[in-house]
Amino acid sequence: MRRLTIAVISCLFLLLTASEAFAQNFPVERAVNNLGFQTTYQKTISVCASGCDYSSVVAAFTAAVGQAHKLATHGIIVVSVADGTYTETAQAFTNDPASSAVQVIGNTHDLTKVQVNFTHISGTNQSGFIAIGGGQIGLIDGMTINGIGAQASHTNTRTTWKNQSYGAGIMAQGGSVINLGPHMDIEHFYYGVEADDGGVVNARSGGVKAGDAGDVAFMARGNGVIVCTPCTAVRVSDLTNPDTAKLGYCYDAERGGALYIDGSTCSQFGSGGLYALTNGKMWAHGVTVSNPLNTTLAKGAYALTGGVIESQNSTFSGGYIGAEAQDLGVITCNYCTFKGVSSDGVVSDGGAFLAGSSVSQNNAGYGYHAIHQGVIRLYGVTAKTTGNKTGKFAADTAGTANGVAYTAASVFVGN
Repeated sequence: MRRLTIAVISCLFLLLTASEAFAQNFPVERAVNNLGFQTTYQKTISVCASGCDYSSVVAAFTAAVGQAHKLATHGIIVVSVADGTYTETAQAFTNDPASSAVQVIGNTHDLTKVQVNFTHISGTNQSGFIAIGGGQIGLIDGMTINGIGAQASHTNTRTTWKNQSYGAGIMAQGGSVINLGPHMDIEHFYYGVEADDGGVVNARSGGVKAGDAGDVAFMARGNGVIVCTPCTAVRVSDLTNPDTAKLGYCYDAERGGALYIDGSTCSQFGSGGLYALTNGKMWAHGVTVSNPLNTTLAKGAYALTGGVIESQNSTFSGGYIGAEAQDLGVITCNYCTFKGVSSDGVVSDGGAFLAGSSVSQNNAGYGYHAIHQGVIRLYGVTAKTTGNKTGKFAADTAGTANGVAYTAASVFVGN
């Protein structure tokens, strides 16, 4: 019995010694979620103009990533950013999975009070917050992120960009994951939010805005995934070299990328609202696409070369074409509305457009137009296809182009 008592006391002494050593090496501010011996620790790193742990958001983030290893997956480190404007001359970078324990939190009641200005992006292709190679960021929330200096010129209808200034405000690349809270605004980056090469940006609570972007506001590319339900894209334009490319897309899924953007909105875009190509996939129910910058170019929804868009209960207004499926692109749009465009409401140019109970009204061309072997299948739309100047439905006949024969396009209208 005495030997057992001594053994117990020795074990307790070892536990207390280990706890004291841990506390000395990693001072914690708060312990939460006590469950037996599983204790979750939280440490806060403060950021403000003066008198805090750091005066730089990037420096505080870098320190937090370094300290995350000491948590051994049992806690979080919060980078608490006070109200103010912060000028950052480097990007906030991680390639470390341990940074999944790091949260960067500003003012979640008023995100305009925390302005983080990244000034290093001109000519560098660098980003704001970037995770690559499996790195993770546990959460970013409560702030406005600004890219300073990438734009060459800016007017009400036209934006041009400096060469090699094509970074993103938020970038997850190479299997990395970034989580965004519902109080975020990303402004003046060529790409607002980007998931590339298998990266994931998770904003399931919505509330993220990307504004004044160049090529794309929200882009999932190379099997990247963005979940944002709902988010907001406002003003996207790149007319740096209009003879070779006229860019500006609110939401883009390409090269196998995937977007989940139910309830999102898009306005003031140069070329396209929803854009899916090269096997990109987009789930976009209940979206609103309106007020394009270019009425002779912009398309509300555009799928081509194997891209797929499913966009039920959505509204597309203004621009050149309401929706176009081109070259094996597929668009499904039940209960959608296409109105007020300067050409056809819906075009299938060698692709497929499928819809039931959709509305195509008051467009300058046809309500629905199939060309170049395109296919359109419609149900319950006849009474809802009105006011289109050229007519309700049209399908090109068979013919020959460049010495190659092609079959007729088709428009099927069912009850």
